[in-house]
Amino acid sequence: MSEMIWFNGEVLPLAEARIGVEDRGFQFADGVYEVIRFYNGRTFTLSEHLDRLTRSCEGIRLAMPLKKQELMREIGKFIEKSPVREGMIYLQITRGPAPRNHIFAPSRPTVLFYARPLPPVAPAGTAEGLKLISQNDERWQRCWIKSIALLPNVLAKNAAVSAGCDEAVFVEKGIVTECSASNFFAVAGGKVLTHPVGPKVLPGITRLVLMDLCKQLDVPFVERAISEAECLAADEVFITSTTREIGWVARWNDRQIGNGSCGVITRKIHGAYQKLVTERTQ
Repeated sequence: MSEMIWFNGEVLPLAEARIGVEDRGFQFADGVYEVIRFYNGRTFTLSEHLDRLTRSCEGIRLAMPLKKQELMREIGKFIEKSPVREGMIYLQITRGPAPRNHIFAPSRPTVLFYARPLPPVAPAGTAEGLKLISQNDERWQRCWIKSIALLPNVLAKNAAVSAGCDEAVFVEKGIVTECSASNFFAVAGGKVLTHPVGPKVLPGITRLVLMDLCKQLDVPFVERAISEAECLAADEVFITSTTREIGWVARWNDRQIGNGSCGVITRKIHGAYQKLVTERTQ
């Protein structure tokens, strides 16, 4: 069966979808996106993802072309007909096609989404530890917008992979912000530490769920600037994203983190996260 796509209200084979050369998403990266995980054919935190999508649209002065409830229904119907049961929805909105000009012109936004399979995430603490490498944070000051303009992130990610690592950690003037495709957390003294969301940190949806889980588990959650040196000396380090859930870090800049195994708090939080996923999607 050919891979399908929802494209401006029509479902068709992905290979047949066509975007104009002057689509502003293509020529200016003038658009936003979301990645939504689904398990057993049921979405997880779809409402929260679409709320963030709305904020991202507002951040680039683009009116949401569909109402939230309508988009939720369309995604639900699409997944029902998809052969993919465990995977993600990639959703993108651009300002649409218009004669090339830096100034906005009236245009019909381009809206699309499609499904991709993802392998199951390993039970909490059983996956192999991740390897990180630091990268200078040269990105813009609106990282709270989930923009499709991801070239700095792409370059950082590829630099990490070329160095034999899994992910790049952005560091600005000695302060850790986030990673190329994930939020960053350190555990020290029994507390979970992370940089506040804002100009250099995306308000991750998994991050949002994790904050609530920490409250339920009585694990102190602290949002503040944290230095690279402080993080390298932390008891535990982990990163989060929609697709990987919570990934524990074994090494960073070729230095071992903690005792080199998945920490107690990381394991505890990830276990609670996976339990929540099961409750909401089974």
